[in-house]
Amino acid sequence: MTRTSALAPLDRFSAMGDLAPHVQRLMNRILGPIVGALIIEAIVLAYTGNAGLMSFVLISVGCCLPLFAWRAGGLGLPLMPMMAVQYLAVYALPIVTRNETVTAASTADLTAAGYEVLTFGIALTLAWRLGLQIFSPGRALSYSLLGAERSATKNLVRFGFILIIVSSVYMLLLITQLLDDIYAVLPSGSGSILGTVQSAASACGFFIMAMMVGTREVSRSQRMLFWLLLAWNCIIAASGFLLSGVTTCIVSVLIGLFWGSGRMPWRFLIIVVGILAFLNIGKQDMRAKYWFGNEDEPSMPAIGITDLPGIYYEWAQSSVDALSGVENVPTRMGSHTEAKEAKQTLLARINNLQNLLFVVDAVGTEHVATLGGATYRLIPELLVPRILWPGKPRSHEGQVLLNVHFGRQDLESTLNAYVAWGLLPEAYGNFGPILGAVVLGGVLGLVFAWMEKYTSRKPIMSLEGFASFAIFLGMVNSFEMVASVLVTSVFDAVIPIVIGCVPVVRHMVLNRPPPPGTNMEAEP
Repeated sequence: MTRTSALAPLDRFSAMGDLAPHVQRLMNRILGPIVGALIIEAIVLAYTGNAGLMSFVLISVGCCLPLFAWRAGGLGLPLMPMMAVQYLAVYALPIVTRNETVTAASTADLTAAGYEVLTFGIALTLAWRLGLQIFSPGRALSYSLLGAERSATKNLVRFGFILIIVSSVYMLLLITQLLDDIYAVLPSGSGSILGTVQSAASACGFFIMAMMVGTREVSRSQRMLFWLLLAWNCIIAASGFLLSGVTTCIVSVLIGLFWGSGRMPWRFLIIVVGILAFLNIGKQDMRAKYWFGNEDEPSMPAIGITDLPGIYYEWAQSSVDALSGVENVPTRMGSHTEAKEAKQTLLARINNLQNLLFVVDAVGTEHVATLGGATYRLIPELLVPRILWPGKPRSHEGQVLLNVHFGRQDLESTLNAYVAWGLLPEAYGNFGPILGAVVLGGVLGLVFAWMEKYTSRKPIMSLEGFASFAIFLGMVNSFEMVASVLVTSVFDAVIPIVIGCVPVVRHMVLNRPPPPGTNMEAEP
């Protein structure tokens, strides 16, 4: 392990492999407390006679194995430790919080679910270690961002601000419905493409600027402008009562700040998590009042800039009422809204164990047949742009297939709402116990290892770096997704990044110049 004092700061010349020591330094600080907290919680569960004790222990071991393995041998992009932390949260936390969907499950089903997570963690770790041995490192030659090779950051800062401002203007026009006339004359599917481009531009812009802020290579006024644009972007993005867009933006900034400074921005993280958790409490009441249409493509009245203060005041009041136990009766109830979701908290949402328990019971007790990989066979056709195939299946078709096959929904109800699954429950539903976890862990472990080896010498400020960031961001938000939704969402994010970067990148080897001069070595 690299000593903390010897770590070089990340800058525009840093490669993806330079991330590893910084992430490992963070892991050295937090792994001990995490393991200690898990042991204490296991003792509490044992003392109280909780039926989820064995499941909690199995899940904890299954998630800690990848963390310790990556801390010892990680090479760059921290995909595996990110997924391990994510799975620890969505599978172990519901047991800690005594979630009602978990306490109602039998001890046998809880233990079986714990073995699935443990098997997944072992398969993920072994496949990742195998991948590091069989895959060759990528070349240092990359499509580096123009301006990254110069000592000044002016071009990068300008590029980042342009992406953020264009994205923010598009979102403002969208919520005020000023783009409706343009969409009306565009081919079917154009709105989805433009939305994907906007999301990619926003993520990349905030990532670039957060990195520059983290490295402290921007002026005070530029930092202030960045924070103001972030607040404004989040306010616009959340005004439709969908927090996923805000989460994507926040995670982009979080990663950029960490990659730029080499330290976890804890204050920023605590503040935004607190705000999102508070808004999440009143989210369903606001959707029930303002939304109409279906949950996949909800509609709501046009919102003007002057309406935003009133909307957020009402939203905050709804959250306060929910916390104080005051019941709100919505004036408009959308068909997608379910009463049981009306007061859903952030902790209740972070719960994939209920999905794994459901499919364990369906296959083991109800003897529902597994799908044999049917949801994965949908992926190739879902990658075709809707503008080229207007009648292609819905992007959530894999989720629909799982829900209808296992009896969670009928086909008609899927037109209004989707019941979440997650990658591990989906794998179980396709291949059954143990085998599903082995297949999923093996595939992801090899993919993560290949990405680490291939991108370890690629600059962060390159097309390869931005594409890796988009994939990382997609995995961060993947805990409720099935594979087809994850692959298509990542594909939709990477393609605009590739197209958008073409005019502003150059194929070269980006070398760090020896002070005080600059030494560039380019290849055609």
